[in-house]
Formats: sequence, C-alpha cells, structure tokens
Amino acid sequence: MSLSRRTLLHKSLQYAKYGTVAAGTMGLAQALTGCGIFETGKDNAKEEDTPKIDPKSQKTLYIYGWATYVGDEVKEVMEGFTEETGIKVKGDAYDSNEVLLAKLLANGGRLGYSVVYPSDYMVSQMVDRDLLLPLDHSLLPNLKNIDPKFLRTPYDVGGKHSVPLSLGTTGIAYNVKIVRSLIGEEPKDWSYFWEYKDKLRITLVNDPREVLGMGLHTLGYSYNAKSEAQIKQAFSKLRELMPAIANFTSDAWKDMLISGDLMACMVFSGDGIRVARQDPNIKYILPETGTSIWTDTVGILRSAPNPEAAHAWINYVMRPEIAAKISDANSFGTTNRPARSKIPEDLRTIPAWQPSPQFEKRSDRITKLDQSTLRMYESYWTRLSSGLG
Repeated sequence: MSLSRRTLLHKSLQYAKYGTVAAGTMGLAQALTGCGIFETGKDNAKEEDTPKIDPKSQKTLYIYGWATYVGDEVKEVMEGFTEETGIKVKGDAYDSNEVLLAKLLANGGRLGYSVVYPSDYMVSQMVDRDLLLPLDHSLLPNLKNIDPKFLRTPYDVGGKHSVPLSLGTTGIAYNVKIVRSLIGEEPKDWSYFWEYKDKLRITLVNDPREVLGMGLHTLGYSYNAKSEAQIKQAFSKLRELMPAIANFTSDAWKDMLISGDLMACMVFSGDGIRVARQDPNIKYILPETGTSIWTDTVGILRSAPNPEAAHAWINYVMRPEIAAKISDANSFGTTNRPARSKIPEDLRTIPAWQPSPQFEKRSDRITKLDQSTLRMYESYWTRLSSGLG
C-alpha cells in the first residue's frame, strides 16, 4: 500500500485525473486505512537488550503508524519480535499526522493502540494534549544507539516522550533520459522548476507546509514563516509554476515519472530513493540550497493497554540490525549510529540517503505553528492547489 508521508493541515485535496486541477475535500474518516497483521517469525537477539515481559501481560501489541512501519516491508521485523517475546503484533496505518491526531481527539485519546509513529512536529502537539506517555528510559537500553544530536531537537528534548528513528528529506526525483533529451540540463536546485517551467511537466507533493515552505525557502525565508506578506509572496511565486504542474500528489507520480509522462517531481526521500533503487533511469537529489529535513519518531500513547510490551518494541527497533532492516525496507535515513554500517551498500552510498551536516545547515525543519498562522497557510494552499489564483 502506498500512503503519503505527511499532510500538515486538516484538508487534503484529492485530484481525480492526471493533468486536472479540480479538487474535492476528503474527510479524515475516509483517510483511515488498515494494513495487514503479522504474527510469527524469528530473529536473533542479545538477552541483555530485550527487557523482560510480564507473562501475565496482554499478548498482543497494537501499533498505529505510517505504512512503512507496519506494512509488508517490515513483516520480518514484526515476526522477529513475536518470536522473541511471544507477543503478537498487529498494525494499522494512517496517511497523515492529522489523521492520527484527529482520531485520538475524537476518541478521548483511547484507540486501543499502544505504539504510534508521529513525525517530529506532531510530537509536540500530542505532548501539549497529554496524549503521549513519558518513556521509561530504564526499559530502553538501546537508546544509546541513537545519535545524540537527534535527541536535542526542540520538539522533544532528551527523548522524554518519543524516540527519533528515521531521517527524511524532501527533494526532486527526475527521469534522466527525458530531462536530458528535452532540456539538456539536469536539476540541481528548486530553481530548476522556475527556470524551465515552459518545458517541464511536474508534480508537487500534496502538502501545504512543504509546498509553501519550498516557495518561502526559494525567497530566502523560513519554512516556518509567520508573516502573511512572506507567505503571500511564496504563493505568488508558486503560481508561476501552475502551467507546468500536472498534479499535487505525494504518491501518484511514480509510474508516470518512470514512463516519461512526468519529467520531475517534488517527493519525499524514502519514496524517491526507493524508486531510484528500482530504476537506474530515475534519480533523487537534494536541492543545493537546502530543503526540509524531518524525522519520524515512535512513542507510546498515554492510554496504551500494553505499555510494557510497547517499551520492549521500541527497544527492539533500536537494535542496530533491526534499524538497518527498517531503513533498507523504506529507504529513509536512520538516526541509529551503529546501524549505518549494516545498511546495504546500494543504499548507503546514495548521497541523499543521509544528508551531511553541511547540508543540514542549509535546510530547515518544519515546526508547530499557532492556529491563526496555520489558517493563513490553509487559505493560500487552497487557492493554489485548486487553481483559483
């Protein structure tokens, strides 16, 4: 199953047809989709790295997360946990952080899940609403494997309520042969979209903060700008691209890019790198001037019916060989330092897989904004993505 990485506002516009800019509103309930159930398997573990589970505790762990953490790609990981602990794992998927939050709020924070996978900015929103359980670090000896710099980020200093697992970026995937034949020059930065807008056929992600943020970034502003004048400037700049934009989509670009119907796409790194690994004619690059960098985390709901097993799961996925399996499966970077040497070479040698410290300095992290500012983003996004101008 293929799901968009993130949608930062409550509206998610869905487009009926390639090349069409007519849109409708999709309710959160329609966005809720389930993934498969995985129960048995095996893996090797060091006894000291596996907290003991009370044999009287509930024998099923329910996880709610992105498809890349609960889908077929990580079936072997789930089966290995069951083999070690005797605890079955059942996973369901959401397609945006807002779906996760809305479902929790609609149910008083009680969904029956123990483990969730919010992205970085959503952690702070969930903590503000007292939805996440403070982690017991004594049950997480493998926390030592996480690069300390990812535990110093402002959304959850010290990993009090969450553990950062995957490192992601937003960049450009493009069809090498088509770009070379029709334009001659391959993209290096976001400015490429504007420079060749009369020749390109592109898609931008279906994500207001990412798209407007990219516009803000190209103007020299922050992805988290609060000035309406700056947001309006970004909106106006993005409007210049409308003749080149086939669609706003986070997922439905892959086949069209491979076939050559699209030339270049704004995509999330895991998706872009995964397609590039499968097809050598597709490249994923990080814009030279920087982009948005984000992390996916794992945490425990305050209402978790099985917090002890949830801690065991989090400790398990921080084991280097398990973290390497997850990174190989979803093609995202990893925050797990000893896991990096265990990543397959074809992934580890892709420059965009793990951004350099120098590149991080040129980039930005999307952070939580106040409601009035979010409404401004939503308003300009609706005008842009619906083609209203």
